[in-house]
Amino acid sequence: MRVGLVLFGAGAALVAAAAAVAQAPEKPAGNFGGGAVAAAPKKLFGTGSAVIGLRALPNRDLQIDATLRGNCGGGEITTTTKVATDGSFSAKGRAREDPNPSTRVMTTYTIAGTFTSASAIEGTASAQIAVSADGMTKRCRSGTVKLQARRPAGAIGKAGAVPGTIYYGTTSQQTTADRGLGPRRPIVLRISPDGRLLARGLYGEEVRCSDRKSSAGVDAPRTDIRIDAKGRVKDRERFTDEGSEVLVHVDDHFTAQFGSKGANGTFSLSDRTVDRASGNELQSCKSGTIKWTAAP
Repeated sequence: MRVGLVLFGAGAALVAAAAAVAQAPEKPAGNFGGGAVAAAPKKLFGTGSAVIGLRALPNRDLQIDATLRGNCGGGEITTTTKVATDGSFSAKGRAREDPNPSTRVMTTYTIAGTFTSASAIEGTASAQIAVSADGMTKRCRSGTVKLQARRPAGAIGKAGAVPGTIYYGTTSQQTTADRGLGPRRPIVLRISPDGRLLARGLYGEEVRCSDRKSSAGVDAPRTDIRIDAKGRVKDRERFTDEGSEVLVHVDDHFTAQFGSKGANGTFSLSDRTVDRASGNELQSCKSGTIKWTAAP
């Protein structure tokens, strides 16, 4: 289920007020990933869903790369802030994004959080979004989104998904930042109350295209995918988006192995855009096989 960083009619955001914890790590380090995924019947790519990747550097700098969803679309926030000695952090500002020549997204955001342990973060985020396209502007709010992120250790534990749990983690893809590499892209997966289904999920992704350009966005496995007795998921989604002039053929793969202590897996994305009249290929994009790791 594919969606770009910005779809007209969606607003992105993060607003914050962090949870306080008894003891936070003195110097958090490494990549943390996660976010929030709205439970049904809310829209998967609508208000209440978000992904967030964070990278804690040795000098207490914290790189943040997040995508927030709202009823009018989605937008990306990239910023750097400081982690206080008590493990708390916050950031607020305004971000502009131009996903294509005819679309502009302005996001006014606030984020706050706390490192609750050496491998976990809790916080909140919210934003106001304005999406301008084709001479019209739509505005929306993300609402206050409760976020969590993990630095997964890679442990799986006893096979089988933990019922009603959300797994948070990172993928092998890494964002870019002003000073080089940024956080690893995030993933968040919700398990059904009975533990038998991967109910919903979101992850940040990037594909490279035949025109030598890259395109980043948010993607998702299908909803309510069966988890087998050994905690495994294997899913393939093939469909065609039909436009008036082009056809986009999508072929996505997603795998997972869930356990009591964590989960891992892979995904791969590919699409081909062809001219509807002639059938000639106009562009192709692929992610390659991307690994991910998560923890509850």
